[in-house]
Amino acid sequence: MARSATQTLGDMARSLGLMAIVIVALLFLGPSRALIFPGADRRSPVDYRAQVTGFSQVTGLPAVVPLSLPTGWQSNAALLSSRPRLGEHLRIGWATPGERFAGLDEADGDPVALIRLVLGHRGSTVQDQVQIGPVTWDVRASDRGERALTAGFGAVSVVLTGSATEDQLRLLAASLG
Repeated sequence: MARSATQTLGDMARSLGLMAIVIVALLFLGPSRALIFPGADRRSPVDYRAQVTGFSQVTGLPAVVPLSLPTGWQSNAALLSSRPRLGEHLRIGWATPGERFAGLDEADGDPVALIRLVLGHRGSTVQDQVQIGPVTWDVRASDRGERALTAGFGAVSVVLTGSATEDQLRLLAASLG
């Protein structure tokens, strides 16, 4: 039985309408929501306490984490992994005011391996040193051109980097304990 042109056009219109509804729903409900409502990303902060506890339990060393950060800093990443030469590797990230980010990486293995992993080849060069609280930090740059601070806390090596401003990185460094 042959279908009329009117039925075929009606079927096509219903199909296009259904596709439009699905696309709009995905735009409003999915990660692309930020394209429609910039700044309306209401993701919950990542709780990194389990990763910090895991690092300390596995290594027997205290993790070096911020004691407090100002309002506006939101944790958005936390990962604990084991890597050859690095040992246990803890990574925590924060979204900072001004739509920037700061990252803290620490490990109980080879400090040079940690610096290369996080900063790349360019990070192997110390550009300067800065005193923040009781700790002397080496100032470096990553392969992406981001400023970085590195220091040792006993057997734990720490790298701070990201698109955060110099003041934000200093604030993060000063909050570590």
